[in-house]
Amino acid sequence: MDDTEYGSRFATMDRWSESVRQGLAKLIAENPAKVIYHYTDVRALIGMITSGRIWATHVSRLNDAMEYKIGVSFVTDFIRANLQRTSIPIIDKAISEFRSVDTFIACYSAAADVLSQWRAYSGTGTGYCIGLKTSEMATIDGRMPLLEKVIYSKTTAESVLSLLLVRVDQFLGDHEFGDVEVGYLIGMLEGTFNNVACIIKHSTFAEEKEYRQIYQPARSALSLDRKCRTGRFGLTPYVEIEFLQKGKLPIQSIMIGPCRDPDSEVRSLRLMLAEHGYSDVEVFTSGIPLRV
Repeated sequence: MDDTEYGSRFATMDRWSESVRQGLAKLIAENPAKVIYHYTDVRALIGMITSGRIWATHVSRLNDAMEYKIGVSFVTDFIRANLQRTSIPIIDKAISEFRSVDTFIACYSAAADVLSQWRAYSGTGTGYCIGLKTSEMATIDGRMPLLEKVIYSKTTAESVLSLLLVRVDQFLGDHEFGDVEVGYLIGMLEGTFNNVACIIKHSTFAEEKEYRQIYQPARSALSLDRKCRTGRFGLTPYVEIEFLQKGKLPIQSIMIGPCRDPDSEVRSLRLMLAEHGYSDVEVFTSGIPLRV
């Protein structure tokens, strides 16, 4: 195979992969909320304001250790139950290995001032809810990780996976393929299965209205340095996500969580924001009373 044919075959698969991605996106959500919220504790807030970056945590170290496992089980069980004969070898290999795809996630919510979120992310001290403008968090050219809306509906999750299976079978039926296509398809499927597993949650969590920014180093043109910090489960790998304006977060507002001295918290936060060039950020406090 010469370079011209090789390039042509890859271009065909790239076009197909992009059409599949667009089809899947329409089933989940075409446009994100204009502002989404990142709940965090004071230590992470300081790190993100000073660096101008959001921390994305390795999927193995999410706050709820069962979240990813539930998503993996759902994807695995559904795919194995609905495999078409033509695609069994390729999809079987992908479904067997997609859990090994290295993945980092930053979590957001379309809802501000939610008690369950304060409890999950504030730690033992004061929490903060950073309102971020989504128009400055995503691009069409892969300069930032995918921003995905979490799926709380079993029907929607099944529709996403069904569409993926249908499109794979169509591709296999319509194109001649060899080792190049097989390798490409397996890699694409592993990443997509992993993405879906990362955004499936039980319907009882729907009040969170969650979005997730997903970074898979092996499948991205981005090259983000992996770092480690202490976390709830011990050593926690993470990456720092930078947005359109380098070194600065697209912050619209910050809400301070339930605390003992709201006035002092507001003054301190405004001082830190001003020091780092965030003079136009609205700062206010939670409407939820502190429980002593």
